Amino acid sequence: MSITHLELQAKAVADRLDPATVGFDPITIVTIITTILPLLMNCFNRSDEPNPSMVKASFKRYHNAYPDLLRRRTARRIRGEADEPMTKEQSVLLADAVIAQALSVDADVAMACAHEAGRDIA
Repeated sequence: MSITHLELQAKAVADRLDPATVGFDPITIVTIITTILPLLMNCFNRSDEPNPSMVKASFKRYHNAYPDLLRRRTARRIRGEADEPMTKEQSVLLADAVIAQALSVDADVAMACAHEAGRDIA
């Protein structure tokens, strides 16, 4: 079985985090991100941009217009969906890494992740 775009992005998000700062070991970080990334993508797809080919542009536009709201919304969703108990500060660190990674990928990767999230979370 090949690795999915969402799994690759979860690893990239985890690589942005310092385990000592976040307070989770690297495997736990990857597990958390792998679990919540499809849920975050699906929520954004359903609520903000249902067209996978436009998800990157819409996410960037949303971030530019409402960066604090996006950060809080993402952190809250991470805290609510992760199987691992965490503090608000930990969820904000994870959210910052998720957002930074989302902003750094090209539109094709964002579209592939949106398709995978839509397929995985129906």
